[in-house]
Formats: sequence, structure tokens, C-alpha cells
Amino acid sequence: MIASMYDRRAKAAWLVTAVIFLITVIILLIDWPDSSNDWGTIASIGFVGLAMAGVAMSSRSKYNEVKDIHIPETAKSIMELDHLVLKKDVGFFPRLLLFEKQGHYVGTVKPLHIPFFLYPVSFLLRDSLIMMIPLRYGVFSYDGTLLFTLKRTGMKDSRVHIYDPNGENIGVYVQEDFRSVTKVKGRLKDEEGQVILPVEMKGFSGDFSLFDEDGEQWAHFYNGYFPHTYTTLFRDMDNDIVDIKEDLSQKNKTLLLAMICYVFLERSR
Repeated sequence: MIASMYDRRAKAAWLVTAVIFLITVIILLIDWPDSSNDWGTIASIGFVGLAMAGVAMSSRSKYNEVKDIHIPETAKSIMELDHLVLKKDVGFFPRLLLFEKQGHYVGTVKPLHIPFFLYPVSFLLRDSLIMMIPLRYGVFSYDGTLLFTLKRTGMKDSRVHIYDPNGENIGVYVQEDFRSVTKVKGRLKDEEGQVILPVEMKGFSGDFSLFDEDGEQWAHFYNGYFPHTYTTLFRDMDNDIVDIKEDLSQKNKTLLLAMICYVFLERSR
């Protein structure tokens, strides 16, 4: 799965590169630049194309480095893990691939039932804005089993409704948007509206340590930290690993994972 992730990134980057240079050629054929400003515009487009080509070559190199590494299938479900590695996947809308730190693929997060008229929006908006569209996202295990879904609503605040596989509401994560640049605050609630976990994250880095009212740590994330031992598999500089409390109830762990998935879906790269 890690190798195929890099393969998809390389192909997507080459496609974007080709489109950028095709647009550049069409512009040159239609209206040849006749001033330094026009040439500056063409050059800036060309630099973007070169940057995407660099991404494509880097992703292809990483693919070649890991394609022959044998990674056994996971023996655990997401609900049993005490950590989670979250990687942004290639797609029109935000997607996540979920791994153990040893490289085992444990699941994916992806949007469900996207109306065709929304696809052009993905080219115009960053992930943080795309997540304001009230689409339902499914969290799936490695074998394709739907574990739970989440859907954001609201304007002033984000209200992320969380549902079990049968569509029954099991809780909601309420995030206070646009209140502070340095901090993001929220509340994780059960189906009865009772707060089970206060949430506070750093606005710039996204770091968080989440504690319940009894002082028990439910989750911890430090942006930029990743165990060096596992960088032979995860060859990106940008790896996100979240520590998760093991002995939570099934419902509370589902709500916590839904909140974490939403936070990382919303983060723009």
C-alpha cells in the first residue's frame, strides 16, 4: 500500500505537469508574449510545472525504494492500536491512508457519493475549505469494511456528526472555527450531548494533547515528530503519527478516531 501510494502520487504529479505545460504552449500559440511582464507570467507558470515534475520524480524514486520491501498484512484492527500514522492520499477531495508505524496498512478515509458537479471545486479550494462542503466521509478497515462515517455541518462552528455503520448517530465533535489564530478549541460529545473530551490544538502546528476530566490522556500529536526507526518505510519528510489511549471503550475510541480523522482531513498541504 505504501508503494502504491507513492506510485499514485507520481502519476498524478506527471499528469498535472503535462497539463501545466500544455496550457503554457497553448498560451504561447494564441498570444506570443511581447513584454517582460508577459514573459514573467509565462516563466512563473513554467516554474510551477517544473516543481510538479520534481514532485513526480521524487515520488517515483520513493516508489522504487520501497516497492520490493515485503510488508505483512496487519493483524490488528484500527480499534486495537495505540497509535496511528495518517498520510494524505491523492484525490479530488481529501483522503487519508492509515498505517501502523511498522508500515502495515490498516485503513482509509474517503468521501462517499460525491455529486459530479462538485469535482471542479476541488481544483479551486484548499482542503480546509473543501471540508466545509457537507459531504459524508467513510472510515474503512484494510479489508474494506465500513467502521463509521462522519459529516460536517455548520457555518460559524464545525459540527462533525459521527455515525456507526448502520447510520445511527453516536456523537458529535464541535469545533470553534475563526475564534483564534493561535488555538483551536472544540468539544467531543456523545449521542446524548454530554462532553466526553475537551479539545485544544495549537493553531499553527496542530499539536495537541487531549485529556479527559480525570486527567487521562486520550491522544497526543506533535507536528514534525516521527520515530526515526520507521523512516525507511515512510520516506516523506511529512509523516504524522498520533498516540492513542488503548483502553478506551469501543464507542469512545470511535468518537476519538472520528475527531482525529476530521482534523487531518481538514489540514491543507
